[in-house]
Amino acid sequence: MKKQGQKTQQPPRLATKLFFWFCGSAMVEDLYGDMEEIYLSNVASHGKSKANRIFWKQVLSLLLSYALKARKTNAAPSYRASSLSPALLYNFFKVSFRTLIRHRSFSAINIIGLSLGMSICLLSITMFHSIQRFDQFHLNKDRLYTINTLVINNQVNDKFATTAPLVHDQLKEYSNQIEEVVGVNDGFSGDVIINQNTLPISGMYVPPEFLKIFTFPLIAGNATTALAQPFSIILTKKTALRIFGHTNVIGNNLEVGNKGIFQITGLMEDIPGPSHMQFQSLVSYNTLHALEPQLNKRFQDYRFYTNSYTYLLMKENSDPESLREPLNQIAQKISNEDETITLNLQPVTNIATGENINYSIGPSFDQVSMAFFVLLTLLILTPACFNYANLSLARSLKRAKEIGMRKVVGGGRRDIFIQFIFETLIITTIALFGAIYVFTLIREEYLAMLAGANSIDLTITPQVFLSFLGFSIFTSLLAGVIPATYFAKMKAIVSLKGGGKAGVLFKTKLRNGLTVFQFCLSTFFIFGAIAMFSQYQHSMNYDKGFDEKGKVILPLHNIDPEIISHEYSKFPEVKKLAFSSGIPGTRSHDEVWVQMNDFADSVAVHQMFVNNDFLELMDFQIEQGHLFVEELNQDEEFQIIVNHTFIKSMGKDMENIMGQQFKVRGGLSARVIGVIDDFNHLPVMKAIQPFFFRYDPSKFSIATLKVHTQNVFETANKFEATWESLNDLTPYEFTFLEDKLNAIYQSLKEPIKIFGFLSFLAVSISCLGLLGMVVFTMENKIKEIGIRKVMGASSNQLTHLLSKGFLKLMLIAVIITIPLAFFFFQFMLERIVFYNSPLGILEIATSVFILAVLGGTTVFSQTIRAAKLNPVDNLRYE
Repeated sequence: MKKQGQKTQQPPRLATKLFFWFCGSAMVEDLYGDMEEIYLSNVASHGKSKANRIFWKQVLSLLLSYALKARKTNAAPSYRASSLSPALLYNFFKVSFRTLIRHRSFSAINIIGLSLGMSICLLSITMFHSIQRFDQFHLNKDRLYTINTLVINNQVNDKFATTAPLVHDQLKEYSNQIEEVVGVNDGFSGDVIINQNTLPISGMYVPPEFLKIFTFPLIAGNATTALAQPFSIILTKKTALRIFGHTNVIGNNLEVGNKGIFQITGLMEDIPGPSHMQFQSLVSYNTLHALEPQLNKRFQDYRFYTNSYTYLLMKENSDPESLREPLNQIAQKISNEDETITLNLQPVTNIATGENINYSIGPSFDQVSMAFFVLLTLLILTPACFNYANLSLARSLKRAKEIGMRKVVGGGRRDIFIQFIFETLIITTIALFGAIYVFTLIREEYLAMLAGANSIDLTITPQVFLSFLGFSIFTSLLAGVIPATYFAKMKAIVSLKGGGKAGVLFKTKLRNGLTVFQFCLSTFFIFGAIAMFSQYQHSMNYDKGFDEKGKVILPLHNIDPEIISHEYSKFPEVKKLAFSSGIPGTRSHDEVWVQMNDFADSVAVHQMFVNNDFLELMDFQIEQGHLFVEELNQDEEFQIIVNHTFIKSMGKDMENIMGQQFKVRGGLSARVIGVIDDFNHLPVMKAIQPFFFRYDPSKFSIATLKVHTQNVFETANKFEATWESLNDLTPYEFTFLEDKLNAIYQSLKEPIKIFGFLSFLAVSISCLGLLGMVVFTMENKIKEIGIRKVMGASSNQLTHLLSKGFLKLMLIAVIITIPLAFFFFQFMLERIVFYNSPLGILEIATSVFILAVLGGTTVFSQTIRAAKLNPVDNLRYE
C-alpha cells in the first residue's frame, strides 16, 4: 500500500522521457513499473532527493544493459512508422468532418471567430507584398542608390532624405565607381493657365540623365533631349488628358502661373508600378536656375538641402562600400564647428521599407511601424486561437473514449497529435474563405486611412493567395497545438474510464487564464478607441485663439484679389472680406530664419502675409502697437506683428519689444509694430512656435469671407456662379473654415477607426468564445440545474450561480487592464497631441460599461434561458 501523499510523487520527468525515448517501440512497461515502485519506496524511506538520484542511476544502468538491448532487437515494427498513409489521412479527414457536423454550434463559433481574427492579418500580408514591390520595376534597381543627410548640432539631431546640390556635384568626380549622378528637386508646383482658367500641377525638376537611370518610359519625345533645355516639361499620360483632353501634346506650350511658359517635349506613361516617386510632370533642371538665378549661390551652401535629392547609378560590379570614404570626405568638407554632417547611402528599393526620415520624397512604411501593425493583427488573432483551444479542452471529456480507443488499437501520441492538428486545419481552411470575404469588405476603408494609399495595391494575386494558405496552416498550428498536445498525452486507460479527471484543475485554470487574456485585450482596445475619441472631441472644440465661426475660405488661383473683393462684396451675405497667404490653424504658412543681429543665432519663425481686414475678421486683438500701415514702402524693411512666443525666443520682454528690428535671411530687416497673444497657428497637435504677421499683397493666395446666411446651399450656388464667370476651368471650392480645420483633425479619426475596428473584432471574438463556454457549461450542468430547481432553487438564484464565475473573470480582466491602458494611452496622447485632453474617470467608466454590457448580455442570454427550463425536461434529458 502507498502511504498518504505518495501517489502525488512522480519520478524525475527528464529521466522518464530519456528512458522511453531510448527504448523506442520496445515493451518496457514492466521495467518502468518496477522502477516506479522502488522509487516510491525510496521516497518514503530516504526522502525525495535521494530517491531521485537512485532512479537516475537505475535508468542509466538499464540504458547500457543487455536485457534492454535484447528487447529493442526483438521489438515488433511500430505501426506508427506508416501512420501517415493516405488511408489514415483520409480517415482523419472523415472523422474531423463528422465531428464538425455533429457539433455545429461549436464549429460555427470557431469558424466565425477565426474568420474575424484572420481577416485583419490578411491586411498585413497583402500590405507586406505590396510594399515589397515598391521600385522593383526599374531595370537598374540593384544599382540605384540615394544619399541621406544626418545633421547634428546644438538644436537638432535629425536625418534627412535630402542633400545639398553641392554633394551631387562633387560626387561626379568619382566616375570609377559611379556611372551617373542625378540631382532632383521636387519643388515644382503651380497652376496651369488654359484660356484664362487654371488647373493645379506638380512635379520635379530633373536633368536628362534622370530618364537614363530610372525606368519611366516615354510614349512620345526623345528621352535624351527632352529635358536638355530650360522650360522643357514632360507630362504623364493622365496629366495630359486632364489638361488637354487628349495625348497629342508634343510641341504645345503650357503656361504655369508666374513661372512662365513651358514647352511640352515629352509624354510618358503613367508610373508603371508602386514607386516612392509620385509626380504629374518632369521639368528640366536648368529651369530651376533660370527661374531663380540667386539659387546658383545657394546651391553652393551646404545648408541648402530642402527639396533637393541625390540619386546615383553605381557601375556594374562596383561595391557601394567603396563610396564610404568619398562620402566621409565630402561630409567633412561641409561640416563645421557648430554642425556635423554625415552622408549615407540607401538603396532605392529600400526607401519605402526604410526608416521614416524628414523630407522623404514619398510614402515610407518603416519596419517599426509595420512590426507594430503586425503585432496588433496577431493580438487580434490570438483570442480566436484561444477560443478554439478553450472549447476543445472543454469538450475533452466527451472525446476521451474516442482517444482511448485509438490508442488501444495502436495509435501513438504523434497520431493523436496529427489527427487534432488535421481537424484544426480543416476549420482554419474554412475560416480562411470567411476571412477573405471580410478582408474584401474592409480593404477600401483601410486604404482610406493609410497615408500614401494611392501607391498601395491590396489585390489578391496568386502569390498573395499562396501566402494566405501558408498563413492558414500557421493559424491551425497556433490554435491547435494546445488541445492536440493535451489529447496526445492522455493515457488510454484513463481515457476509457472517463477521461482525464486528474487534469481537470489544470484545464480549468488554463481555460480561465485564456478567457481573462481575451477580455484584457478587448478592454484595452475599447479604452483606446474611447481615449482617441475623447481627444478628437477635445481638439475639435479647443479654443485656438481666433474666431473660426461663419468664415468661408476661397483660394484665389492667381485671380487678382481686387477682382475677388469687387465681385463678392456685392453679396449681402458677405459681411466682411479679407486676404491672406495661408489659413490659421493649418500648416499652410512658411518659415523664415530671423536673428537679432549679425552675431546672434538664427531662429525659425512661422510667418503669414495678411491685410488689416484679416486681423479684424479673425478677431485678433492687438495687445500693443497698431495695425499695418499698408501704404508704407516695405522693400528694405517690413512691418511685423509678433506673438508672445516670438518675444520669448528672441530673449525680449513685452516692455521693450516695440520698434525692435530683426535681420531676416535674404538681407531684409523686420520691425515690430504690434503684439498679439499666442494662438494656434499650427494644428493643436503641435506646440505654438515663434510667429509673426506680415503685409504683402503680392503673396495673397486665400480670400476669407465672413458670411451670414440662412440658406447655405443657395449662397454656395451664387458664389459658384460668380466664380465660374471668373474661372470656369478650376472647380469652385466652397469651404467653411471650421470644416477646413476639422479636416486637419481627421488624422485623429484614423486611430479612432483603427481602435474601434480592432475593439469590434476583439470583443466579438471574446464574446463568441464566452458564448461557447457558457453554452458548453450549461449543457454539462443540465442535470445539476434540474436537481437544484426541484430542491427549491429559484431562477434568479440559478442565474446568479451559473453567471458569477464568468463575470468574475471579466472583473479580473478589467482590474488588470484598465491601469495599464490608462497609462499607455495617456503616454501616447502626450506625444501625438501637444494640447491634449487628460484622460479621466469618464473614459474608464465608459470602457467598463461597454464591456459589462456586451459580456453580461452574452452570459445572461444563456444562463437565464437555462435557469428557466423545466426541471422535468432537464432530468429526462439526462
